[in-house]
This record gives sequence, structure tokens and C-alpha cells, in this order.
Amino acid sequence: MNDVRDKPIVRGAGVKNILILGGSVVSTPWSHLESRLDTILQKHYGKESRFAIYNVAGAGHTSLDNVLKYKLLEDKQFDLVLYYEAINENRANNIPPQYFRKDYTHIKWYHDIELLRRHREINVTVIPYLVDKLISTVRDRMTHRIYVSAEKVDPQYAKFGGDIKTGEPYRQNIEELIKIAQTRGEKLLLMSYATYFPPNVTLTGEQEDMKHFAGCYFASPVVIWGKPEHVKKGIDVHNQVIRRLSKQYGTLFLDMENTMPKDPSLFCDVCHVSEPGAQRFAHEIVEFIVRQKILE
Repeated sequence: MNDVRDKPIVRGAGVKNILILGGSVVSTPWSHLESRLDTILQKHYGKESRFAIYNVAGAGHTSLDNVLKYKLLEDKQFDLVLYYEAINENRANNIPPQYFRKDYTHIKWYHDIELLRRHREINVTVIPYLVDKLISTVRDRMTHRIYVSAEKVDPQYAKFGGDIKTGEPYRQNIEELIKIAQTRGEKLLLMSYATYFPPNVTLTGEQEDMKHFAGCYFASPVVIWGKPEHVKKGIDVHNQVIRRLSKQYGTLFLDMENTMPKDPSLFCDVCHVSEPGAQRFAHEIVEFIVRQKILE
């Protein structure tokens, strides 16, 4: 975030500023989406056109992370904001329903972030924060509070993942993104989430699964999000939410779920794209931008 926050990003001066929000699929290490978009946009609009593309997508980040990141960039001005993420929320579902929290604070990562956000004075003094943290730690131990990981799924709780409890929090977060963009006068492009679940195959999370995909150097076993059938169900729920919201608010929408072919050569695993997949993904975005005259 600091690389972006430290730059004076202002609209105009002949430069089109684009922000990428999302999870690992559109992050720099996985797909280098910003450089791909820049190259293809230059071909479409000509060398005299200038684009500045900022990628703050991150591995494991959910809709909530992206709302927080977008808020942190309140002093920046973008011509277009891209949002692509719908799988990482699924980890939050893998917990007994009585422990689920709509603000995701049943995941330690978000509990700690919320603790920090309560103490805006931390740059001046850390004492109130440390006291609050101590009280929280003692309370958790006394109540035997259960947390789930932001990076993997505890096998003993995986059975609870079929209850997609994240539908409403996801809706609230995407709606907040839409309203922030509207307030700032920035165009927001929402995209449904593309996946490839091999037909008639039971994925197990073992190395054997990889024979059904493109054979990438890096790939993620589906079980890091939960049971395969639960992950697919969760993505479907989140895609339905993003479709409804884009229609309700008239937000720009690219149906990537149905645009990306269900072709194993394009996917490293159920969601990450291979090199041909990344090329196709970037081309689809640019073609949509050009077709809708979004940057003109």
C-alpha cells in the first residue's frame, strides 16, 4: 500500500489512472495484470496515450480487505477501479455458525486489524492499544474463543463450510465499494469470478489434482478454501451478489465467469490463471473497456 499511498495520483494531465483491487488472481506476483493491461491498452489507444495502473490486490484478501484498502486511498483520484475477488471469503465459512461474525473478526487477522483501527492515536501513544490488546487476549482465553485462519482451513471445521454465511457480509462490502466510488466520482468495474472445476472429478487437494489443470509452477490446492463443493457453492453465492448489485446500482459489470472458457489450459487450479489464461483475462478486460468507451 505504501508505494501507492506515497504517490501523488491526480486525474488529468493526459494520464488515465487505474486501480486494481482483489485477491491473488489479479495480484502482481500471480498475473502481473497491471503490466499486461498497460501493454494492451497502449496497442488499442496508441503510444500517445498514457496509463498509470496501480495494483494493490493481495493474496488471501477478501472483499473486506479491499474496502479497507480503498478507504486508505481516499486522497487519490482514479479514472477506473477494477474489482475481482470472490473465493477468499470462503475460509470464513469454515466455522460453527455460533462463532461466525459478519465483520469477520472470528478470523484472527481481522480481529487484530479491527483492534488497530479502534486506536487512531497509535502514532502518538501505544498505551491504550496495548491495554486493549491485553484485555482482549485475557477475555479470549477465559471464554475459549475460537478463531479460524486467514490462510487455510482447519479440517475439523471444514464440514461447516457448506453453510455460506458470507453472502450478506460480501454484499455489504461490495455495496460499500460501490458507494465509495460513487462519492469520489470514480468508475468502478465489477467482475464475476471465473473458475474451473474439472467435470466428473472429485478434487482432494493432493498433487494428483494438478493433472486436471495447466501444470503451472505455482498452484493452490482447493482445500485451502474448504471442501471443493463448498468452495464452488460459495463462489456461486458471491457471483450472484455481485450481479445483483451491479444491476441495482448500474455499475459497470464484466461477466468474467461466463467470458473465460472452461478450459483447463487456462487455469493453474480452480481459480488462478496460467500464462495463456492471464493473457486471455487481460484481453477481456481491455476489450470491455474499449467497447464500453470507459476511458474516453
